[in-house]
Amino acid sequence: MKHLVTRTLASLTLAVMGLAVAAPAQATHNLKVNVPFEFQFGSQTFPAGQYSLIQPEQNVVVLRNAQGRAVAQALTTGIGSLSTFNESKLKFVIANGMHILTEVWDGGDTGQQLTHIKEQVLMAKRRSTDSREAAEGSQP
Repeated sequence: MKHLVTRTLASLTLAVMGLAVAAPAQATHNLKVNVPFEFQFGSQTFPAGQYSLIQPEQNVVVLRNAQGRAVAQALTTGIGSLSTFNESKLKFVIANGMHILTEVWDGGDTGQQLTHIKEQVLMAKRRSTDSREAAEGSQP
């Protein structure tokens, strides 16, 4: 009898552990996209092409290349919208001719905003102004 109770408890423990492991896997969002232009994700620049974005945990987005390898990750903050989107979408900001990924929307009315984006956009704009001033200053 003791053996049966021990086996039952062991089975229940394994079942609960299995559910705990499966729960984060279900929370993972996987968004496949075709980006038709060169873009910046975090501090890196990537060529146009097929990518996927996954959210393995809250406040983290991972960029994967067409082969499924993780090539970059970024911290995010949750954002909301008064509108509901029927499909997933990405939002880019253009600064100094560079497309910078700023938001990832996986349908519905919530999304993820990549952190430190404002600083990157301001830096890109500042570099553009500095380059223009240097070029103008070197002209006779």
